[in-house]
Amino acid sequence: MNIAIFSGEISGDLIGGALAQELRRLAPDIELWGIGSSAMRAAGVELVADSAEWGAISITESITRGVGILARMAPLLKQEVRRRKPDLLLLIDFGFFNVRAARFAHSLGIKVLYYFPPGAWRRSGDRERELASITDLCALPFTWSTERFQQMGINAVYVGHPLLERVRPAMTRAQFAAEFDMDPAAPIIGLLPGSRRHEVAHNLPAMLDAARLIARDVRGAQFVIGVASSLSPETIAGYLSGHRELRDRLAEHWHEFVQEAGTRVMKQVARTAAALAPPSERNLVTAAGVVVPENKLREELERQARAARRATTTLPPLVLAKGLTYDVMAHSDALVTCSGTATLEAAALGTPMVIIYRGSRIMELEYHLRGISKKITHIGLPNILAERRIVPELIQHEASPEAIAGELVPLLNNVKRRSEMKAGLAGVRALLGEEGASERTARLALELTGRASQ
Repeated sequence: MNIAIFSGEISGDLIGGALAQELRRLAPDIELWGIGSSAMRAAGVELVADSAEWGAISITESITRGVGILARMAPLLKQEVRRRKPDLLLLIDFGFFNVRAARFAHSLGIKVLYYFPPGAWRRSGDRERELASITDLCALPFTWSTERFQQMGINAVYVGHPLLERVRPAMTRAQFAAEFDMDPAAPIIGLLPGSRRHEVAHNLPAMLDAARLIARDVRGAQFVIGVASSLSPETIAGYLSGHRELRDRLAEHWHEFVQEAGTRVMKQVARTAAALAPPSERNLVTAAGVVVPENKLREELERQARAARRATTTLPPLVLAKGLTYDVMAHSDALVTCSGTATLEAAALGTPMVIIYRGSRIMELEYHLRGISKKITHIGLPNILAERRIVPELIQHEASPEAIAGELVPLLNNVKRRSEMKAGLAGVRALLGEEGASERTARLALELTGRASQ
């Protein structure tokens, strides 16, 4: 007996990996193959395609990348499905590709189980009605979507959310702090720029600038960047290096800053400097008639220029944590996180956060032309599930360093604000159900093949 598992993107791979482990536990001799990445490979799934780079966000990017995926992969996978004749095709998310796969498998008489089908988050609408005719069963993470699917005639079963099975830290806060030479008693702020290169490229610079501002208002602030397993620390280090180099290039023109700053600080420096000037020094006279020694003025302006340069080129205490995302989430006092599955994982751990998303100029143009800000109430999963704004969201140009810092600092310094958000996140955690979704889905899959699980 063999089962094909098709997942898309990193979150789907994690779900597929957990599901594959349960299938192997319940049926040790089962053959598993399909589309996925590192998590599914580690669980013993033979991959005919790696989906690690399939992620896309905007409509423009989804269409461009999706068409390429279809053109490359559809012929190969059709050939594999015909050749291997799986007893079941198990689909996970990634509707752009997997709905087409369901149609094809159904046309060959192959049974189809769709885990996390399109619309699994939505509370209303009937766009998923076609699934009734191309799937044998849909496994849903939420009670409300299960009821909605059933009303459309889809054979749907509620299994809960598998996220709860994997979202747990490996270390205590003290161990985590010791690992990265941090003070466990001082505030720790986690930065999660995303799991894809383009997300990091757009989000991390703003996060770093925000870190500088946060460090001014939060005494002892320490920062840790959660490096996704799909990225190398070298990749993140490259962005860090490039960011500093940019600031250094700008700082080379500090003499122009001195001239500009002179007007602003002249009155402030004048009275102090005038009292220090020996008679032999050349003096300057301000517009207010105050005598200022030229060398003292230059020294003060140079000091202020150096301080300004340090403020823009020096990052506060910051470390990189590779493959420890859940520890970063659990042991941070607050997070700045890219929109996506990470926001729901952080909600499950109860960590206060600010959600941001910055993209390319094409995405920015699309954001405005399509009026997305007016059509979509929330982009963060905790807010979507709660149907209210629990966590602040900053999108595109709104996600400025100043705005990020302005939202995050109160989460550290304002006890009431922090408590309110943690209470809201606890409510979101309750919506995810109980652990065991992967096992329940694996048993349903084996039942569809006609094989009783152990």
